[in-house]
Amino acid sequence: MENDIIEVFVTANWILGIIAVYLVVIIGMGLYFSRRIQESIDLTLAGRKLSYIYTVASTLAMWICAGAMMGAAGYAYLFGMQGIIFDPWAAALTIVLVGLFFAHRLRQAKYVTVTEFFNARYNKLMGFLYSIIQILAGIAWQGGQVMALGIVVSLTTGFPRDLTVIIAGSVIIIITVLGGLWALSRVDALNIALIIVGLLMILPMAIDKAGGLSHFVATAENWAELPTWAMVPVDPEIGGYLWYTGILAIFYYIAAWAALGLGDTNSQALLQRALATKDEKTAVTSFLSSGVLYLLLGLVPVIVGISVFTIGVEVSPDKADHVLAWAAYNFLPPWLGVIFMVTLFAAIVSTAGNLSLSIATLFTHNVYQELRPVATDREMLTVVRIAIAVGPILAMIIAIYFEALYKLIIFSGAIGLATVFASYVFGLFWKKANTIGAISSYFAGMVSWVISFLLVFPTAIEANTGILAEGEVYWEWAIADAVFISLTPATIISIVTLIVVSLVTQKIAPPKPMLSRSGENMEKVPKFFWSK
Repeated sequence: MENDIIEVFVTANWILGIIAVYLVVIIGMGLYFSRRIQESIDLTLAGRKLSYIYTVASTLAMWICAGAMMGAAGYAYLFGMQGIIFDPWAAALTIVLVGLFFAHRLRQAKYVTVTEFFNARYNKLMGFLYSIIQILAGIAWQGGQVMALGIVVSLTTGFPRDLTVIIAGSVIIIITVLGGLWALSRVDALNIALIIVGLLMILPMAIDKAGGLSHFVATAENWAELPTWAMVPVDPEIGGYLWYTGILAIFYYIAAWAALGLGDTNSQALLQRALATKDEKTAVTSFLSSGVLYLLLGLVPVIVGISVFTIGVEVSPDKADHVLAWAAYNFLPPWLGVIFMVTLFAAIVSTAGNLSLSIATLFTHNVYQELRPVATDREMLTVVRIAIAVGPILAMIIAIYFEALYKLIIFSGAIGLATVFASYVFGLFWKKANTIGAISSYFAGMVSWVISFLLVFPTAIEANTGILAEGEVYWEWAIADAVFISLTPATIISIVTLIVVSLVTQKIAPPKPMLSRSGENMEKVPKFFWSK
C-alpha cells in the first residue's frame, strides 16, 4: 500500500480546519451543559435523565471506536469474516445481552457504578478487585483511542502525531470536566450522525469499486486465503479457525465470541449509559436498539476492508489498520474524503471522552469515597473532575510512548471474562453464589489464564513465524493468539470454581442477597423487563 497511497491527503488543510471547528463546537457544548452540573451524579449520570434517543446515540458513539472502524476494516482485509467475529459481531452481542438481561436489573437498583453491585452482593474486596480491572482496562483502551487519533490525523494531514495526541487529549478533558455525561451525550449525538453519514458515503463506493454487489459477494477474497464469508471454523486444510486447528481452534473461536460478547457485559463504560437512563424501560429498549444498529454500522468497515483486498491492493499485515484511510482517499471524491476522516476523528473522540468519565466515576465513587466516607457531594464533584483529567493524561503518555497498544485495544475487555464475569452473572441470577466463591473464581481465572498462556505461547510463536519476514516472529500476533486461546479454559475454570466453592462454603459464608443502592432487597423485585 505504501506505493499506492499519498502520505498526506491533498485536502489536508481542509481536514485540519474542519477538525479545529469541530473541537471548538464541542468545547462550546461542554460550556453550555456545565450549567446543569450541580452535584457529582449530574456529571457522571446526567442526573439519570437520559432519554431513549440520547442513550442510543451515546451507546453507539462510545462503542464505535477505533477498533470498530480502523481495526475491523484491517482484520476483514486480512481474514474475512473469521477475523471480525470479535468486533462487530461479538461487540454487538454484548449490547444486546445487556439490554436483555442486565440493564433492567442494574438500573432498577439505582447504582452509580457496577462496583456497588459487587460491594453489596459480596464484599468491598470484590468491589475493589472489579474496580481495579475496570480502571486499568479503561486507561489502556483510552490510550489506544488517543493514539488512534494521532494516527488518523498524522496519516492524512502530516500534522505531528504527538502534538495531535496532546491537543485531542486536552479537548477531551475540557468537555468532560465541564459538562460530563450531559455534554458527552450531546456530543455523541452529533458524532453518531457524522459516523452514519460517513459510513453511508463509503459503502456504495467500496462495493462499486469491487465490481458491484453480486460480483463482490462471489469473488471476495482476503489476505489469509480463508473462505471470506465463513463465520465458523472450516476444514483444517483450508484454514481451520484463523489457521489454528483441533482444540486450539475451538478455544480460539469461543474466545472470539466471548471476549467481548460476554466479558464486556460488566463494563462500567457501557453500563454507565444504562444507569443514566430516565427509567428501566428506556435502558432496555435503547440497548436492544443500539445492538442492532451497532452491527449494521460496524459491518460497513468490514465490507470496505474486504473490497480493498479484492481489488488487488497489497498491504503489509502490520499496516492493515490503514486500510480504511486508504479507501477514504481512493474511493471518495476529495470533499467526501474530508468528511469521512473528520467522521473517524469524531468517533474516536466520543469513545475516549466516555472512557474518561467511566474511569473517573469508578475512582471517585468506589475508591476515594471509601477512603473518605464523610466527603460532601461538592467535594465528590471536585474529585471526579480531577480524576477525569488524570485518565486522558495517562492515555496521552501511553499513546506517545507505546505505539503497539492500538492493536491491543480489544484485550482491555478480555481480562474481565476470566476474572469477574462468573461472579457478576451468578451474583445477579444465582442465589447461592457467595463471597468466597467469587474471590476464588477471580484468582482461579487469572492464574489459570497465565498458566494456559504459557502452555499455548510456543505454538502461537511457531504459527506466527515468517509473517512479516522470513524466520522472524510477529510477536504482536503471537501474543494475541495465545491470550485469546488461553482465555477460554481460564473462563471455564473461573465459572466452575465459583459454583463448586460457593456450594462447599454455604455454611461458613452464607450468600448475601443483592441490594439496591438504598439497601432494598432486590430478590423481591422482577429480574427481567418481561417479568411480572
